[in-house]
Amino acid sequence: MVILIKRYNNIMSKLVVSVMEKIKIPYGKEIIKWSPPKEFRIEIVNLKAVQGASNQIEEVIRAIESPIGTKRLEDFRDVTKVAIAISDLTRPVPNKLLIPPIVNKLEKMGIDPKNIFIIVGTGLHRPSNKEEFIKLLGEEIVDKVTVISHDANDKNMNISCGSTGKGTPVVVNKYYVEADLKVLTGMIDPHQFVGFTGGAKALAIGLGSKELIQANHSMLTDKKCQLGMLEGNPAREDIDEIGRIVGIDFIVNVILNNDKEIVKVVAGDLIEAHRKGVESAREIFEVPVKEKADVVIVSPGGFPKDLNIYQAQKGLAHASKVVKDGGYIILVADCSEGIGDDKFYNTMNNFKEPQEIIEHFKSIDFEMGVHKAFLWCRTLAKANVYLLSKGINQENACGLMVEKRDSLETIFAEIKEKLPENAKVIVMPKANSTIPVVTE
Repeated sequence: MVILIKRYNNIMSKLVVSVMEKIKIPYGKEIIKWSPPKEFRIEIVNLKAVQGASNQIEEVIRAIESPIGTKRLEDFRDVTKVAIAISDLTRPVPNKLLIPPIVNKLEKMGIDPKNIFIIVGTGLHRPSNKEEFIKLLGEEIVDKVTVISHDANDKNMNISCGSTGKGTPVVVNKYYVEADLKVLTGMIDPHQFVGFTGGAKALAIGLGSKELIQANHSMLTDKKCQLGMLEGNPAREDIDEIGRIVGIDFIVNVILNNDKEIVKVVAGDLIEAHRKGVESAREIFEVPVKEKADVVIVSPGGFPKDLNIYQAQKGLAHASKVVKDGGYIILVADCSEGIGDDKFYNTMNNFKEPQEIIEHFKSIDFEMGVHKAFLWCRTLAKANVYLLSKGINQENACGLMVEKRDSLETIFAEIKEKLPENAKVIVMPKANSTIPVVTE
């Protein structure tokens, strides 16, 4: 499939905005429209403008019928129990488009729908409930098959399958392990230390136990655990090894555009299909930027990526790639569910300076939540961070070591005198899906 990219100035999605235009910035389920001050040089760094597939469901079916590096689903005819992993509501994966064709094919193979287990991969997020199952899949699928939510903390739900070469305990969801046919779905999106999401991550992290996820994420201080990096990335290598140990028969991964439309679907082998998908993803998500900025306005991309500050934090990693040392980052995140993790906030609140938390994290055994404080403070040590958020109050913002304000206008009024003449301002409306590559 050829990805059609609108070509603006040598296929760059950066747009120099005239002073009369209003810039649209995703904010929860809303849009903030901002009129930039005329004295600044404004640049939007966004995903490349790519058309979605003309027929979304046909693109899903095409990929399933033409798997990369493995046999087709109908060739698994001797199976009786199937496990299909999906993402929870914190990921905008179009499950309602992905799952029905898979289920229909399995039914035609003679598999009892009640022996098709759809497992909502939550990682260390809270377990999903039936209301969320319906939002993810629709009532027809929920009524037809068996849908369960993973729980990383439930010892009765998880089973040991050994350990990886890096020592990670491979303890994962037993319903997945016990299935005869193991299928993973998901999306390929940039990730701040695994490189890209998708592939075996839906198993290793989505269906992993607390001890597995902690062991894998403890590698994030390695210099090769970077946004967009796969080769030599120990966290990604560990995830892929977990996939080989437990077994993954078939993956179905989507690549979405700026409008959350399916651009391309890859299916098949956990490595070959995933890497093929990453090649296409790089064409969309990697955006060249000529110079770093004095101010970066960053939105994770709206709901659900800014559901809470724990998720929205990821936008800072992307912004830090293009902000000057000592510059300003403005995180625009609704955070309707507030902080999202007590350990993260308590760690932040117990220290006074970002560097103290960075050193603390390096000195202790890995703890989930504390790792987010480390990632958060890694950006705070480089830039001044302002927060625009309805879900985070002033006290919480103080605990997070950031300045909370109610509007972009208020923030710029405060920092205007501290900025150089003709200051450069970069706006990243979908930061969590954008990899800025500085070419300076």
